[in-house]
Amino acid sequence: MKTLKQIYSFIGLKRKVTQDVECLDLQVDSRALKKGDIFVALKGTKVNGLDYAKVAAKNGASAILFLHDNMPTALQVEGVDIPLIKLPERKSLGDFCSWFYDEPSKKLSLIGITGTNGKSTITQLIAQWLSFGFDAKCAVLGTLGFGFLPNLEKSANTTLDAVRLHKTLANLAKQGARFAALEVSSIGVCEGRIDGCQFAAGGFTNLTRDHLDYHKTMENYAEAKFDFLKRVPASKLVINADNATGQKFAEDLGGCIVYSCKENFMGSTTSMLFSQYVWIRKVTYKAHSIALEVESSFGTGKCEIGLLGGFNVENFACALSVLLALGYPLDKLLLKANLLKPIKGRMECFVKAGKPHIVVDYAHTPDGVEQVLKGVRDHHPKGKIFCVIGCGGDRDKGKRPIMAIKASVFSDVAIFTSDNPRTEDPKAILDDMALGVTEANNVTLIEDREKAIEYAFSHAGENDCIVIAGKGHEDYQIFKDKTIHFSDREVACKLLGVKCD
Repeated sequence: MKTLKQIYSFIGLKRKVTQDVECLDLQVDSRALKKGDIFVALKGTKVNGLDYAKVAAKNGASAILFLHDNMPTALQVEGVDIPLIKLPERKSLGDFCSWFYDEPSKKLSLIGITGTNGKSTITQLIAQWLSFGFDAKCAVLGTLGFGFLPNLEKSANTTLDAVRLHKTLANLAKQGARFAALEVSSIGVCEGRIDGCQFAAGGFTNLTRDHLDYHKTMENYAEAKFDFLKRVPASKLVINADNATGQKFAEDLGGCIVYSCKENFMGSTTSMLFSQYVWIRKVTYKAHSIALEVESSFGTGKCEIGLLGGFNVENFACALSVLLALGYPLDKLLLKANLLKPIKGRMECFVKAGKPHIVVDYAHTPDGVEQVLKGVRDHHPKGKIFCVIGCGGDRDKGKRPIMAIKASVFSDVAIFTSDNPRTEDPKAILDDMALGVTEANNVTLIEDREKAIEYAFSHAGENDCIVIAGKGHEDYQIFKDKTIHFSDREVACKLLGVKCD
């Protein structure tokens, strides 16, 4: 809680206050306002909060805060008799929110994870390891929601807006969180959502094509990732050295910890440049687990994890490296690694004797699709791999034929179907995908997603594996005129005749 006089002082406004007013909370949704709250009027792509200024005043807001680049019109604030406060350009909304909520990111250890793929899995692995292995309460905030495992509240964005983020961190700290693992999206960085946050540690996974509808170029996309990494203390920053972007970031930042899952890492130029490293030197794929041997500047050891796929080896390595950076000993981390469980909708395997295995994964980028299919192949070297996949509407159209190629090349049978078409015609999206595989003979197009999954199931044998990619944990499907309930996980369980948790 702050007073109006304190807010004016923080912002640098010289405004006379005849009667000081207590400002209890910040709200970006006028419907959630309680008497005494400040309404933060943000301008989005579809809605401008200032259009609800009158509603906010009527609902008991103590003041309305708006940004310097979103000035109210006379019509928007006509008849509004509560203070209108402009946040100047020199003050970011994130800094203001951090101050308002008494710097919550300093009351716990905030861990940020960024990269195109792996963020959800890594943040949840960190939270599992700390919470269940070391009795150190760790919250997660990301695509799958925010809160404490396994009970997460749903989130509209990978990275919450600045108001909700700092408010949530404050609430989590009050609930006893010692750590919070945050997915840091590139769009979130560009839009200032993480401004005002102090990071105790961080990690970078990879950079492959995604979000070019927003960033326009891969260079802009990379710069957004790098902007976040610069906010993390170098000694507590871990970077994947197995890709060119990671190598460049590590060299530019210096003093960080690198991790690698490549056989030839030791003796490479990268390994010689960094004194602190984590190397997964040997990987053995089993039916439902992975056995690992670790060599690092922190020691050596072995463990077995209940995860699938080579990319989950990388995710494990990142999570392990972050916790080593925070001071947890390698031997104890490896001892507790058996507690780590698969993440909902992330390389999640459903099985029943005599039936094909079904894997549900969120892979929705070309690289993500390739890595998932390669990973499944490692665990199912003898059977066929079926891939059911679509592409989201109103998103980067350029990646559609590329994703189609990946699905066709790395699976035995590819079935293209609808993802979330949004405002686009589902058939037009399938046509875009088909342009990438005009000479392929292993592709089938089935617009209805459930029928596409049923088709794969009816053609797969008990030694085969069906990968349903793109939607993962989602329990909805978005069309132009409606949003329906739809869950890949539920369809998979129904076909297998098993319970869906």
